[in-house]
Amino acid sequence: MQKKVCPICESDKNSKLVYDKKLPEDLENPNFAGRKDPDGYHYQMLRCENCTLLYASEIYDEEYSNQLYNESSFDYSSELEGLTKSYSKTLKEGIKFLENSKENFLEIGCGNGFMLQEALRLGFKNVKGIEPSKDAISFADNEIKNFIQHGIFDENQIENEKYDLVFIAMIIEHVVDSNKFLESIYKVLKPGGIVICVCHNERHFLAKIFKEKHPIINDEHVAVFNEKALNLIFKKNKFLDVKVRNLKNYYSLSYWLKMMPIPIIIKNLLNKTIMLIFKKLIIGFKAGNQYLIAKKN
Repeated sequence: MQKKVCPICESDKNSKLVYDKKLPEDLENPNFAGRKDPDGYHYQMLRCENCTLLYASEIYDEEYSNQLYNESSFDYSSELEGLTKSYSKTLKEGIKFLENSKENFLEIGCGNGFMLQEALRLGFKNVKGIEPSKDAISFADNEIKNFIQHGIFDENQIENEKYDLVFIAMIIEHVVDSNKFLESIYKVLKPGGIVICVCHNERHFLAKIFKEKHPIINDEHVAVFNEKALNLIFKKNKFLDVKVRNLKNYYSLSYWLKMMPIPIIIKNLLNKTIMLIFKKLIIGFKAGNQYLIAKKN
């Protein structure tokens, strides 16, 4: 384990305990799959009363975490239609703020590359994705797979490429050092380039109701941002014209049910009744995600 402080204030002096640690006894095989079934595990979480960020006081060692992401499974292939619909709206909005042409697009944590396909459809000429999960890459279409680099994002491996737009969805909560991560994104953007960041909103009313039982409180999330904290950390890392808005997510009814923190016996009952008919129905709902659009000077 490695200790952490608030990445915005770079101190834990103003931090108070919110949730006690609840981690599996067997640390050999934690489940780091994307959009997995909630398992209730999470780090000890503190809130910085200065900037309001909720963050972990200590986390798995970075090398160990990277290994878990490398071995993680790709469990959300059935939700790609809804995810594309959700994320495409943020991409279209971000494109409006581009000062340069739609030349180069980078996605960090691209899964099977479904948003790389969407970026090409929206007019980008060159796309690149970086993805730590081998399993996720194996699900990519053959014409997209060649644009995906396996591994953890490292600005030093980008060579001399500069990007008009960098897209990150459900990634910033996972990175060990969010300041280093955002600094690296800033470096690979062209002047006037745009970053789009999709993430959870820890102060959404559902998160307040369910607290540590909410699936966003888990042992993959190093920090969980609210609107204020997200705004602050991007401005700290030199981004300008920061805009944070609520995101409408589109998922199948079966996925919404899977992620609800309700007893398994009720989930099983619903799966055997109404879900038999409506499980593939895609529903849009502002369930506690947000997106940020910001610019490099």
